[in-house]
Amino acid sequence: MKKTAVIMSAIIAGAMVLPTAANAQNEYPTFPTRPKDIEFTDLPEEEQKAYLEGVEAYRTALCTAYQNGEYDWDFDLDGDIDVFDAYYPMLRWSELSMSEERDSFALKIWSEENKTYLRTALPFTHDMREKVDENGDISGDGYIDAKDSSYMLFAIFSDKEKGDVNTDGKIDARDASKMLSFYADNSVNIESDYVTEKNMEYLGDLNGDGKVDSSDASFALAEYSKLATE
Repeated sequence: MKKTAVIMSAIIAGAMVLPTAANAQNEYPTFPTRPKDIEFTDLPEEEQKAYLEGVEAYRTALCTAYQNGEYDWDFDLDGDIDVFDAYYPMLRWSELSMSEERDSFALKIWSEENKTYLRTALPFTHDMREKVDENGDISGDGYIDAKDSSYMLFAIFSDKEKGDVNTDGKIDARDASKMLSFYADNSVNIESDYVTEKNMEYLGDLNGDGKVDSSDASFALAEYSKLATE
């Protein structure tokens, strides 16, 4: 268990990159490249600008294709593409880094029923693994890593409204509860997993102050009250 925690921390920190199979089914847009031996801030201003414009163009193309139904990201094979699928490129990276295939991974995941984050076992079957290897290199850099989960989430959340952190299509008290639970954990230095962090980064920061806290939950409740009275 301790070894898994160390590996997951390395994944979140972006410390490990491992090769895997190229995409067999999905055609992803080309991610821009830049010199790896030079700090981004040391690049000429025009090169920085061109790279950032390339990243934005990549994200736009990725989101458009996802919304058009062009990508098969149902990695957990449940018939839907959702936040849970975004765990799998990251988990596959963990397996490759440990040179060990596992039947499941225990992660702290939001439970709508219990209104809190609970330790949950995500299954990882051979068929799931095969699908991730075929379609998981979303950034197109020849590797499967946390970056692929990040861009996948960016696309999945692209058609969601800010504040709809549980992605059920509406903003209500459930979203506020999820924000408050996330904030409470962070307040006592309980680390969240990478997918949860991105979920909150993309959808939870309603007041734009760079963090998710009780103020954002209040915004969500206010929006819910407003919509309920219209």
